[in-house]
Amino acid sequence: MLRLLMMFLVALQFINAQSVQDSLTVKNAIDLTLKNYPLIQQATERINVAEAKIKEQQSSLYPIVNANASYTRIGPIPAIVFGSETFELFPANNYDVNVSLFHTLYDFGKRDAMIDLTKSLKQSEIDNVDFVKSALAFQTVQTFYSILLLQRSIAVKDTDIANLNDHLSFTNKRVETGSATDFDVLTTKVRISNAENQKLDLQNLLDKQNVLLKKLTGISYESDTKLSGDFSFHRFNVNKDSLLEVAFQQRPEMKLALDQENSAHLQKNLAGLGNMPSLNVNLSYGFKNGFIPNLDVLRGNWVAGVGVSVPIFNGFRTSANEEEADANIKVSETHTLQVKKDITAEVQQAIEDLKTKVDKISATEIQVNYAKESIKRANLQYKNGVVTNLDLLDSENSLEMAQLQYLQAIYDSIISNYNLKKAVGDVIW
Repeated sequence: MLRLLMMFLVALQFINAQSVQDSLTVKNAIDLTLKNYPLIQQATERINVAEAKIKEQQSSLYPIVNANASYTRIGPIPAIVFGSETFELFPANNYDVNVSLFHTLYDFGKRDAMIDLTKSLKQSEIDNVDFVKSALAFQTVQTFYSILLLQRSIAVKDTDIANLNDHLSFTNKRVETGSATDFDVLTTKVRISNAENQKLDLQNLLDKQNVLLKKLTGISYESDTKLSGDFSFHRFNVNKDSLLEVAFQQRPEMKLALDQENSAHLQKNLAGLGNMPSLNVNLSYGFKNGFIPNLDVLRGNWVAGVGVSVPIFNGFRTSANEEEADANIKVSETHTLQVKKDITAEVQQAIEDLKTKVDKISATEIQVNYAKESIKRANLQYKNGVVTNLDLLDSENSLEMAQLQYLQAIYDSIISNYNLKKAVGDVIW
């Protein structure tokens, strides 16, 4: 008996764990999207590309070491004749094996400037990841709550169809007693058919949203995933001025615009160093033949040198690069101003939109209450023969429409709240 009880408890725990695993919250959905959606992986890999470019530029700070080997056959061989003796100046077969080193000792900061520019491009890729995450998270939220809205809308439609069928049965009985006509039955059947068609449309939309959510999250299309979420909204106060300050600091678009400005200034700094000289050193050590007195013997040898490269004329390339950099700075600065204006407008619009949507919740809730009271009276009056069948159907339709509008108002308020968070740059993932 104890063993059976233990097995029952284990099975119950498994069922509970399975139900929790199968239910998906909005937070779970966002996490899965950011984990599985290829666009995130693509943006992340761009950071790795930028990191590799930084390492590529940093390689210029190190010396270049090469191993070299060569063979040269010459002829005729230069020679000097003294009396009966002939002295060859070079061997016919020339061998040279060496290790060479080249290093730029000083270039007035050109290499460091290029590295800084590349690092700024990496920062842009990092901020771009946040931009992509914000967009995908918001899309996931929209899809998630669209499913909840459609599920509840279908439930309202099911209730309406059930009520219409009950009303049809009652109307048929009244026809049998002569207190109603076939026209009343036909009118009710038309309403039922319309309601069923509307339900099919809602179900089609629900299926599409489920497919979209599975596409975003990477969940198998064959899986039957249940959503778990609170489909309600509570009013709260917002401060427009403080939200704007936060938005300017948090929005990924603002960060990207400032990154672009920084890169433009670094590009200008790099362009200004185009006419700067560079100091180089080269070393070489190896073995080669061709040394007197025995030209064919390989002997150790070395070379050391220091060189200075001073740009004199490069076809006005440096000045052109500086002009391009100045133009890019102006472009980036005007872009930042435009982003600020866009953010300001988006935050203000999001605040006003949220206020309107929240007010609609109260208005539609009142409509639902009025419609419920109206249908109670209509049912009573219909049974007493005061109102017609069409009047009763209109009352039921008004209640259904009010309930659907109430659900839509809640959905709009939830999405408007997330839209405000997105406009401010809050992290919703």
